[in-house]
Amino acid sequence: MLKRTLLLISLSIPTLGHTAVYQCKTNGQTVFSDQPCGEDARRIQVKAPARIGGGSMLGKSGQEFLDHRGRKSEVESIDRSIERLERQKARAKMNMDNALIRYQRQKANANNNLAGATWEGSLAQEAEVLRKRYQAEIDGVNREIDHLRAERRRILQ
Repeated sequence: MLKRTLLLISLSIPTLGHTAVYQCKTNGQTVFSDQPCGEDARRIQVKAPARIGGGSMLGKSGQEFLDHRGRKSEVESIDRSIERLERQKARAKMNMDNALIRYQRQKANANNNLAGATWEGSLAQEAEVLRKRYQAEIDGVNREIDHLRAERRRILQ
């Protein structure tokens, strides 16, 4: 661990040296360099310009562009979520339909069975539970889709 730390420090030292800026006169012209460029080279401090007023550096049109881009990104995210939920709803409907088809097949077998009446009652209860379960899932997805669509309308206003 110590070796890694020392290696990291030794690798970063050369980069620290390159951050210096030197100013000197060469052939009557002022020259700036990252290394001393002559005997009269003088290291200077470079500072970033101060922001006036402390506000954003963006103009009104730049801020409007960023706001529009942010809204567009939110709407695209909502659209993807709605598409995902629509697929989830379609799968739930398909699962419910398949469960009801299995129920109908089992009911037909129950009609051909001596103990069919008892079995048919049990199958009917099971089918109703499955229908309610899938319908609750579909209703929950529909509520979520409605919420996302309302949010989408709010963003676009």
